[in-house]
Amino acid sequence: MCGDREVFVGFAPAKTLHLVSFADTLDEDTGIGYQRPRDRGHSLDFKRYISTPGASTIPLTFNLRQDLKKFWRIEREGGKAILWINPDAACLAQVDCQHRLGELADSDINLAFMAFIGLDLRGEMAMFTIINSKVRGLQSSLTDFHESNLIENLVQDAPQLFLARKLNENCDSPWFKMIRYGGETSSGMQRRTSLRMMQTAIRHLLTRIRAVAGYNVNGVYDLLLNYWGAVAYVFDAEWQSPREHLLTKGVGLHALTELLGTIVQREKRVDLSRGELIEKLKALKDNIDWGRKGTFADAGGRKGASAAHETLRRSLGI
Repeated sequence: MCGDREVFVGFAPAKTLHLVSFADTLDEDTGIGYQRPRDRGHSLDFKRYISTPGASTIPLTFNLRQDLKKFWRIEREGGKAILWINPDAACLAQVDCQHRLGELADSDINLAFMAFIGLDLRGEMAMFTIINSKVRGLQSSLTDFHESNLIENLVQDAPQLFLARKLNENCDSPWFKMIRYGGETSSGMQRRTSLRMMQTAIRHLLTRIRAVAGYNVNGVYDLLLNYWGAVAYVFDAEWQSPREHLLTKGVGLHALTELLGTIVQREKRVDLSRGELIEKLKALKDNIDWGRKGTFADAGGRKGASAAHETLRRSLGI
């Protein structure tokens, strides 16, 4: 028993564990998987370390996937247990070991391991998050993505995550497939901000406009669609070339979202149309240079974003 769960603990050559295991890396294009991509340099560093005299490591952590049960079995006899695995089918999911094991396909080094028994994908993801949420180098957007999958009532308990993911996953959204979750994607060059950055900006917005008449999460989503559609229309050239402009970078995202909060508080309603928002934002077109050496070139962090919001607000005369 490990805590309140029965687990299998054993030893095996690294190359054997590599052969029968896999890392369930998140594919941002399909939403399948949950781990960050493997850093080969990190794996090579571990390979060099574990090959030196006196080296050791904590046990590798796996899960014997229940949906792959036909490829593994545990035989118990008295106080002993034997884990049988079909060598032609990887059925050990790498919960906490993909970087350590990644470059050891040809290694005979013996390693200790622990395998959870039959966790479903949701339970495995929760275990991964618990183990890795504070690990240096693990992207906060990836843990946010896990959280959004594990929370039962996302609209009620984490509306900022619900709205951020919906902006990224709805094909009608200006942000469609432009928000990074921390996994692998074939459209990486199109990603303009992170899930952590977007959900943080939305959380601050929700705090500001929660008391406005007619407030509800679905209404706020429509507002965000209209607002960012208006931003993309007014600043069309800047939106189309994000690498040369700060429009969708941290300073732009936070300042513009804060500006939306100011507009909503002034109008005292959330049902602002795209056309109305375009008319309001037009005044910024000739006054704001979103280039890297433009109006907000020296703005950084939350303080810089707040200062940028003040500049935008004054430019609109509100």
